[in-house]
Amino acid sequence: MNQNKNGKRAAGVLFLLVLWAVLLTVFFTSDRSFSENENRYLMGKPEFSAQNLRSGEFMDDFETYMNDQFPLRDLWISVKTDLLRLTGRTDINGVYLGKDGCLLQRWTESELDRHRLAQNIEAIRKFAQTYKDQDVSVLVVPVAGMVLHGKLPRHAPMVDQEQVYEQIITGLKGNQRTDPGIQFIDIRKILTGHKAEYIYYRTDHHWTTYGAYLGYKQWARQSGLPVRDLAGELCCVSKDFKGSLYSRVLNRDVVSDELFLIPYPGACSVRYQFGKIQTDTLYARERLAQKDQYQVFLNGNHPEITIETEQNNGKHLLIFKDSFANAFVPFLLSEYASIHVIDLRYFRGNLAEYIGENQITESLFLYNVKSLSEERLVF
Repeated sequence: MNQNKNGKRAAGVLFLLVLWAVLLTVFFTSDRSFSENENRYLMGKPEFSAQNLRSGEFMDDFETYMNDQFPLRDLWISVKTDLLRLTGRTDINGVYLGKDGCLLQRWTESELDRHRLAQNIEAIRKFAQTYKDQDVSVLVVPVAGMVLHGKLPRHAPMVDQEQVYEQIITGLKGNQRTDPGIQFIDIRKILTGHKAEYIYYRTDHHWTTYGAYLGYKQWARQSGLPVRDLAGELCCVSKDFKGSLYSRVLNRDVVSDELFLIPYPGACSVRYQFGKIQTDTLYARERLAQKDQYQVFLNGNHPEITIETEQNNGKHLLIFKDSFANAFVPFLLSEYASIHVIDLRYFRGNLAEYIGENQITESLFLYNVKSLSEERLVF
């Protein structure tokens, strides 16, 4: 009996020593401001006040701070994944460990915000009704688990794709008296038809360049434009890409992704953030030396990007987007005199003035279906 008590006492003392060691390490070492692995800023020490303590805000912030600044955080994430895999877990930190080494973003019915989705659909409808002189189209990219459902682990719940798309399509149509004539670019069939090919990354939530190319083909067909065969022109620029889903689980057994670029016709001028940064390429190749290599496309996400091409056809496209559009834009350069890209998460300009000044003739909303149900589209 005494031996048992001594064992428990020793375990308790060891736990307290480890806890104090962690606390001392956190408080007496410099905070990390950014995690390259997770591609996000980390929380600094929260400010203490009696009011924050009473409201519970301080403790919430302190918990987040400790999680972000935990010593050897990346190592612990990897060890945690290994231990959970040994217990048979296939759902870790919002990521499914799928078949054939695929990591798939979890998205369940409880995580789907149908109200926000409805609000965003209505916002797009109102935009189309306001700018009736424009052709407005919507392209919604399925999450990988919707298309590659055969890669999901057994009994892994996912949102019902058909129901979500039915809500989007029905909502955009409205009734005949208020139908703004929005063109919905339905890419589900073409992606599903190529699901055995490399259309989504294994370690990242985005579609690959080839997946974006398939989306472009469907967009061109429905828009009445010639479809260029570009599949053979894809050029591999990296074989060691490990993306956002890998960063969540740090699964050592995952095979790196390959990243491809597509040559685009002619020269172009690219201006970021209302002309503050200017370049002559759509690809920021220096990003290939960083953790988040997907930022090679359009140099990541920016509030506003203007791309001027060699075309002189009077066509000026405005794209409202999330990061899925970044790999899509290079396929459009032969069709427009200028392409303007706005990320509403960061854009703070006057949209009506922007549309007028840039003589916009067409608008395209290009979002991943999960983003469309989470972001708030405010014009």
